[in-house]
Formats: sequence, structure tokens, C-alpha cells
Amino acid sequence: MLLDLLEKSILPSGITHIAGPPNSGKTTMLYHACKGLKKEDRALILDCEVNFSAQRLREILIESGVKLDYITIISLLNKKQQIKTVMKIHNFLSQANYKFIAINGITDHFRLGRTDKEDRELPKALNLQLAFLRMISREYDIPILITNQVTAFKEENKQTFRPVAGSAIKKYKDIEIALIHINRRLWKATHENEEEYYTITTKGIEIIKNKN
Repeated sequence: MLLDLLEKSILPSGITHIAGPPNSGKTTMLYHACKGLKKEDRALILDCEVNFSAQRLREILIESGVKLDYITIISLLNKKQQIKTVMKIHNFLSQANYKFIAINGITDHFRLGRTDKEDRELPKALNLQLAFLRMISREYDIPILITNQVTAFKEENKQTFRPVAGSAIKKYKDIEIALIHINRRLWKATHENEEEYYTITTKGIEIIKNKN
């Protein structure tokens, strides 16, 4: 599954949760998924990080033949706008043949001021969105990809990373991919017993077969 997603842009069914620190390639992976679009397919991307780069997306898609007009990007500027748009996402599905839906930085507008060892109570609105997205994914049989930051804290004298709102997302996600920093250029993506090493290039995600 992991190699299919990272190398072939094949999205699994259900909700896929990608969690990693800044600069780990979460947004790049989201753009990379668009390379699998066919002529009649479309992708819907809701950008809560508000960092959409048409130039970056164009660089990743340039050799795939996928055009920018295959992709609908909606920047969500605040929590209120995110809630309103996500809860009406089914309206978009009647307008085009969307192959997948992606939400970049799903927890960004719900970030809390202080990080603790355990997840703090999250607004009910975020849980409601996640439940609604799972229903949409199953009812319309459409993959949903969400990206998310991680928080760091000390546990037993070592630094540990956990996804923001991890306990809430755990109830609704079908697949979780964790992105781990190895060195200046190398990252590792893990899912259950799968792992793939990769680097981030102008063309997107490049799998490293021999990490040495």
C-alpha cells in the first residue's frame, strides 16, 4: 500500500492520515497523489494551511500529463470557514468526477496553545467533521487524504512525537502513515510493518531504494 501511494499515486479506500513534522513532505505527498488522475478524473483539495503553490504543483505534475484544471483548490482561512466547507463537501461531489478528496492541515485551525503529554479535549466540531468525512468516504466510495502535524514531548527521557488530535483521528482513520526524519535529506514513511525511505525533490517524492 505504502509504495503504491508514494510511487504510483494509488490512493487506498477510506481515510488515509499522513502525520509528520514540518518539511517532511506532507503537502508534497498530497500534490504527488494528483499524478494518478486520468482525463475524466478530478481532485478536490481543501487547504487549511493556506500555503497552496501553483508553481510547486505544476513542477510535480509536469511529466504526468495532469493539468492544473483537473484540481480544485479551496483555501480555508479559519475554523469557521473550514467547518462550513467540510460539512457541505457532498455538494462538490455532484459537480464533477472527483477521484479523491484531500484536506491539508486538518487540525491547523484547531491547534491549542499548549502541548501536553496527552491530547487535550478537542472542539466537538473537529470530531463531527471527521465522522462526516468517514461517512462521505463510505457512501461515495471515495478516498480521503488528510495531512496533520505532530507534537513533540519528553517521555521516559526521550523525545516522542504524536499527531495533533491523534486520539480523535484514531477513531475515524483507516490508514495512518507516519513521516520520520532520518537526516538532512532523508525521510522515512511508515505504515504498520511497511516502511519506505524517500527524499523530497522538485518533482515530488523520490523513493530511495538503497538508503546507504
